[in-house]
Formats: sequence, structure tokens, C-alpha cells
Amino acid sequence: MNIDNLVLQQPQWLWLLPLLLALHVASRAYRHDQGNDRLEQGLTTDQTRVRHPLQKLFKTLPSAGRARPYLHQLLLWPVLACLVLALAEPQRIGEKRPDPPRQRDIVFIVDTSVSMTLRDYQIDGERIDRMSVIRAMLDNFIEQLKGDRVSLIAFADSAHVLVPLTSDQALLRHMLPKLRPGIAGRTNAIGEAVALAVKQAAHNRQGKRVLVLVSDAALPTGSITPQQAAALAHREKLPLYTLAVGAGSYDAEEQRVTGLIYHPANLALLKELAAITGAKSYQAGDQAALQAAINEIEQIEKNTRPQPARYFHEDLYHWPLLLALLLLSVYQLGILLRQRLLA
Repeated sequence: MNIDNLVLQQPQWLWLLPLLLALHVASRAYRHDQGNDRLEQGLTTDQTRVRHPLQKLFKTLPSAGRARPYLHQLLLWPVLACLVLALAEPQRIGEKRPDPPRQRDIVFIVDTSVSMTLRDYQIDGERIDRMSVIRAMLDNFIEQLKGDRVSLIAFADSAHVLVPLTSDQALLRHMLPKLRPGIAGRTNAIGEAVALAVKQAAHNRQGKRVLVLVSDAALPTGSITPQQAAALAHREKLPLYTLAVGAGSYDAEEQRVTGLIYHPANLALLKELAAITGAKSYQAGDQAALQAAINEIEQIEKNTRPQPARYFHEDLYHWPLLLALLLLSVYQLGILLRQRLLA
């Protein structure tokens, strides 16, 4: 029920006014019928007024009792109307509130297997290990995710939630140095890690949910194959973007004894996993390629869910309450003044 920018939150209370009026009319009709019955039965003979022979000699004073019922009736209904209007909770609709941020849930699934110690990146002629590239990449990614909730899952032999879903960017960036090769084992159980991410993301079905796998996908292990985990993500309508870490060929192998057999990033497997869920695969080759991947994911996976319009509301129920209080105060003040005049 709207009148311009006014609205009643509980308009059903307005039915109380005609109900009270009907009860009042019925009560008056009942009292009138009762009075007629008593007259007919002769029950009011003892209340018959007797006029004194010298009544005319007394000074006639104005009667307060006659005027008071009329004044009472005159104020009763405005006061009741004010109280009923207050119960209806009138509100004024103000300006439109700004839309809330279109929040997304982004789960980073980070490979911490022993292969992350391989140094097949070169920056300014210096060899850089894969894990250092991952930490720098995630720090840059998280910095640009304003208003989104982010989670970190570290995996190797098994998968573990390092940081649950949170919008606290300071906490996320503080936890990045804790991503170290070997914290979850040595091998590469990609399937179990993706399955854990799907399970975590399945708890929230309101906003946009995105999975980002950061791995070299070399020699995957575990009881769940990567393809099975990707199919599970697809069934839950979760896009699985993949960021390949490491060189795509043996040409980038470092010529030194490390105790590890060098394996390049399995680009074909990472592309296959992304394609199963309808997402894309990227290779973290250099800063420009990484920034392009970040920008594309940011644009593709924007939360476009429509938001209902919200407006500021100002409660107005106190105004009819104050008016009712004012009418009652005026009524009581009139009674006091009249009593003083008649004293």
C-alpha cells in the first residue's frame, strides 16, 4: 500500500478501525435496547427524577458531565486512529541503496609437490624456482580480487585447506610464504585436491564459484584421477581454470645435479581438465602472460547475478503515537481547567 514514497509495512492493522467502530455501534444499540426493556418492565421507577418546587431559585451552573461524554467521543476516534496507524508501521522510502559487491568464491588449488623446487624460470638471467613464481603470481592475483572471497588449498601426497574462504586479503597474503614445497608431501595428487575444492565450494550455492588449479600436473597420483575430479567439478557447475607452472619442454631444464628427474609442465593434461568444465588453461610463462590470464579470468567470471533494488527506509510510527499523546494531554488539560473554573 503506497502513497507516493510512503508505505505501510503492516497494513492489515487498518482493519482494526472498522472492527472497533462496528463494536461501538453494536454496544450502543445493545445499551439502548436494554434501557427500553427496563422501562417496559418498570425497573427504572426508583430512578425517576423529582423536581424541587424551589428549583428555579437556584443558580443554574453549567454541567461538566454533559459536555464530557461528547468531548470524550470527539477525541476517542482520532486517538484510536493514531494508535492503529502506528501499528501499521508507516515508513518513508528514501534513496536507493548502493548495490552490494557481486561477491565470488575463488578457490586456489596450489601444487606443493617436490617438483615445485625445480628452477626452470629465468628473471634477469637468474634461475627462479617454480614455487617462488607461484607465490608472486598468487600475491598479484589476490591483490586484484576486491570484494571476493578466496581460499587456498595446498596439495601433494594429500590435499589440505591452508586458508578457508575469506575476504581478508591481508590474511591471505600473510599465508602465502607458508606455501613451501613438501609441506603436504612429495607427489602430485591432483584429483584429490580438485575433489576437496569441489566439496568446499559446494557449501555455497549463492554467488559465483570458481576453481583455479596452479600446478605442473607432472606425474599425477592419488586414488582419484584428474579427469574424474574435473568431471565432478563440471557436474557441480564449477569452472576449473588451470595455470600451468613450469616450462612446456625439456629445453628449460637446469644443467645441474638436483637429485630430481626433470619433468616439464603437462600442458595437455591441464588443458583437458579445463576443457571438461568449460574453462580455459593458461601458462605462467612470464609476467605479461600471467597478467593476461588474470584479466581474462576476472572478465569471464564476473558475478552477473542480478541484485534486487534496496532503498533506505525511515520509520514514521512515532509520529502518530506522539499525536495520540498530544490529543490525550489536551483532553486532560481541558478537564483540569474546567474543574478549576467550576471550583
